[in-house]
Amino acid sequence: MIDMIATDEHGQLVTDLRPEEIEVREGGVVQRLEFLQLVLPGAAAGPSELARRTRNATEGANVPVSLSLVVVVDVGSMTSDLLTRTRGALVAMARAELEPGTRLMLVSLDRGLQIRQTFTDEPERFAAAVRALPSPPVEGESSLWTLIDEVEEACAALRNITPAGSGLDQSPGGVQNAVTLARAWIENARVGMTTAYSGMGALARLLGSLPGRKHIVFYSGGYPMDPSAVALNVLEELCGPSSVGARTQPVMAEFQSSVRSTMHVDATGLLNELVDEANRAQVSVYTVDARGLASDALPSQSRAPRRLTRGGATQQITQRVVRAPQEMLYAVADGTGGLASVNTNELARGMRAAARDARGYYLVAYAPPAGRKQGEYYPIELKLKREGVRARHRRGYQWLNEEQRSERALAAALRFPGLYAEDGLALDPWVEAGRLNVAVILPTRSLVFRTEGGLHKNELVVQGLLRDERGRPVDNRYLFTKTIDMKLPEARYADLRSRDNVEIPADAPAPKAGRYQLAVVLRHSGGRLASATTDLVVP
Repeated sequence: MIDMIATDEHGQLVTDLRPEEIEVREGGVVQRLEFLQLVLPGAAAGPSELARRTRNATEGANVPVSLSLVVVVDVGSMTSDLLTRTRGALVAMARAELEPGTRLMLVSLDRGLQIRQTFTDEPERFAAAVRALPSPPVEGESSLWTLIDEVEEACAALRNITPAGSGLDQSPGGVQNAVTLARAWIENARVGMTTAYSGMGALARLLGSLPGRKHIVFYSGGYPMDPSAVALNVLEELCGPSSVGARTQPVMAEFQSSVRSTMHVDATGLLNELVDEANRAQVSVYTVDARGLASDALPSQSRAPRRLTRGGATQQITQRVVRAPQEMLYAVADGTGGLASVNTNELARGMRAAARDARGYYLVAYAPPAGRKQGEYYPIELKLKREGVRARHRRGYQWLNEEQRSERALAAALRFPGLYAEDGLALDPWVEAGRLNVAVILPTRSLVFRTEGGLHKNELVVQGLLRDERGRPVDNRYLFTKTIDMKLPEARYADLRSRDNVEIPADAPAPKAGRYQLAVVLRHSGGRLASATTDLVVP
């Protein structure tokens, strides 16, 4: 089941579509329409309830929904100036333009995800959370112009145009310095893009329990879909053999080989996962380029690298700087049925578009063909046969079994534990005799048992993950995994219920000395996730 926005040539919602006017295709093959329902604003109702009412294609009665907007600010992709402009636009929009009763939630991204304000219908509470957003920890870390400037400086010596007094090495080592800079930029872009994709996918899954269509408005400086290709292009233009001579060829060839083998980013796979999670949760993403107008993102001509100016490549590289980070913004919005707002200083446009789309939408359903393969992504296309009417919808889904979905949800909860934080769940870690011991303390009230054969049964899966100071998983694996299979007779069950807390012990080899963050996620029998985190210092 997917939702669809249908608008006329003036952007107005079309509310009288009939089943015979909609054609659904999966992988290019026409599918039989099973269900059609118009949903208009008001009290909430979810797609599962609609599906239970009928499975026949029908125009149906209007089913009301309420408006929920989740604003995600990608702090890590912004400079302080961009964040200041974004703050101003969000506060003004919340105070002046949104309808009363609109529920707003604020989330920040920066190598992790943090909920800054849970859903509230009080604009001033939302505005206060926006104003309190932290400044970027590293200014312009992911800026492509920063990479271009630094690479130009590193390779300038090889063209005998070294700035006076710069102290740059007059040997091919300058190319090696440029390669190091490019590797760091690719890694920053990879981490930022992966966090954004995975974070919004996890957020969509969390929002899935809410009824009706939900909207994420994503403010970001954007990320290239293929950062390694962009970095290679910059290096070849500024430091390649055609620019500084054949002596750089071995270094460049080695870099090209390593990028292709070890630094490739599967942006398509990440996008497909996000689209799938959004499809299942009825979440659409509206993206906003926080850089505003393209001209605002460009440096002055005097700052453009001299090699580019002399070679006439300034315009080409400038267009790459502007357009490459927008690739992700377009892809996410198109794939989830939202809209991309780019090349405009009107930063409130994304929230305005999401609010406008909440005026109504259609629920459309069909039964997927047999023979679906686990893990495969299947594209969806909806065509409207009425002239002048356009449709926006999510572009596909992944065919996964429940076990695979459960593992994906667990991995996301470990990566973004703040989404599943639960009151009363606590961690008590300590190091002793070369082991890291962890007491996982959970409130008894959170346990849900079922009764079978005179026994009270419950299963818990506990998994821990340790991250270093830079947020990287230690040894790239889970710290521990533990399954607790409870089968309690009446007396032991009554004793358990009389206690406030249950303690689950776990342990693993102690890591080397340093500062860490420990995250633990519990998966309850019904699939519900709960998480807790704590800082850890190993002497």
